[in-house]
Amino acid sequence: MATLVTGANRGIGLGFARAYAEKGWSVLATCRDPSKANALKELASSCSNLCVAPLDLSSDHSISRLASTLAERATSIDLLISNAGILENETFGDWTRKRFTDTFDTNVIGPAILAQSLDSVLTKDAKIVQLSSGLGSLQWGGEGMSDGDSYSISKAALNMLTVRLARSFQSTKRVVVSMSPGWVATDMGGLGADLTVEQSVSKMLGTIEALTTGDSGRFIDSRGNSIPW
Repeated sequence: MATLVTGANRGIGLGFARAYAEKGWSVLATCRDPSKANALKELASSCSNLCVAPLDLSSDHSISRLASTLAERATSIDLLISNAGILENETFGDWTRKRFTDTFDTNVIGPAILAQSLDSVLTKDAKIVQLSSGLGSLQWGGEGMSDGDSYSISKAALNMLTVRLARSFQSTKRVVVSMSPGWVATDMGGLGADLTVEQSVSKMLGTIEALTTGDSGRFIDSRGNSIPW
């Protein structure tokens, strides 16, 4: 089995890369600049089944280059974990076009173009897990963060991407879900979070393994419970 993890240089992405490598999967761990990803390079040095590759989700060329390399090597991906994302701290009154553009480019447009570009190398029953957030729930209205407006809005858009991808793959056995990892102690989540990376990833691993085609298009938490749109 093979998985591709985006944003694997730290936090949840690194946690996923480590967990699947330990399970014996072939892991392709990607990040913008592998030369600066010290923790990931250290992990790769101890795991022969883990490879590191550059991927900038804001660059069509970077996405295309990765997809072409995988196709040329006849590499098949069973699980795509779209984890890479950015958070701009701003509230109403401080909004700028650049912050919204940068956030949507990485958090929404990048995952969309990546999924499309990898279509030929995703297996017929591949799973695509898009790391979303409860902050993207329209019903909850981004409650819990007062200064992450563009982030919350981007996660709501990512959830729609999940629904659209699920519809695109409805004649196949592929599964696409948006999954909230919970409030996790990372550089983005902060040290006061409820969960460690290891705790969050452990929950998500079991949920991902249990996903079926009936789950495609859902917005769920780390245990597989539905989150209101």
